Amino acid sequence: MLKLIRLEIKKNKLIHYLKGVVIANMAFIGLLCLIYFLEKNDGNIPFDSYDMAFTIIGTMVRATFIVFASVLIVRLIIEEYKTKSIEVLFTYPINRKKIMMAKFGIIMGFTFATVLLSSLFIGGLFYVADSIIQFVPSELSKEDLNDHLMNMFVGALATAGLSLIPIFFGMRKKSGAATIVSSIILVLFTNSTSNDFSLFSIIAIPITLGFIGVSIAFLSIKNIEKADVN
Repeated sequence: MLKLIRLEIKKNKLIHYLKGVVIANMAFIGLLCLIYFLEKNDGNIPFDSYDMAFTIIGTMVRATFIVFASVLIVRLIIEEYKTKSIEVLFTYPINRKKIMMAKFGIIMGFTFATVLLSSLFIGGLFYVADSIIQFVPSELSKEDLNDHLMNMFVGALATAGLSLIPIFFGMRKKSGAATIVSSIILVLFTNSTSNDFSLFSIIAIPITLGFIGVSIAFLSIKNIEKADVN
């Protein structure tokens, strides 16, 4: 399985997507700075609490990389079905399910890693900046820090699962546009925030959506040994 994953990464030159991850993180930092200066100029407190700050950070990161994952789905799965190049893969003496599981593994692994590492990176920078400038009125206790770290981990894990949901819509007509649009709708549904609250604040919701995404991926390859590429 690991060999298949390495081959898929090399074949699709996915290492180049890391540039996009770096650019996205720079954009996150820029947006947080923009929020800070705009609120400061209006005489408001930019971030009332760490809960507010980490909610904003989590929302930005998850929204970005859910859409990022849909681009990977298009590249690794949808396009190969549209161009029939997946027929070549299926002629290899390798179980079809293993091939598809390798693709899903790349998408989930990429999403989990980018969401978790980006959340830790941006959150860490925010904490360091606050320790110097002190723009957050409340302190970050050790208990709160542990809770935020756990939420980041669970949120990344759930996002990795729910990032597979657009496969259901994309595979119906082998449409890359449908895949990406469905991921944007998913972002709007799961990451809308109000008063420091989002659906990800209720941990059961993202976990359930993550389970649905994994289930969709499983069902999409259940009969793949007998299914026609068309």
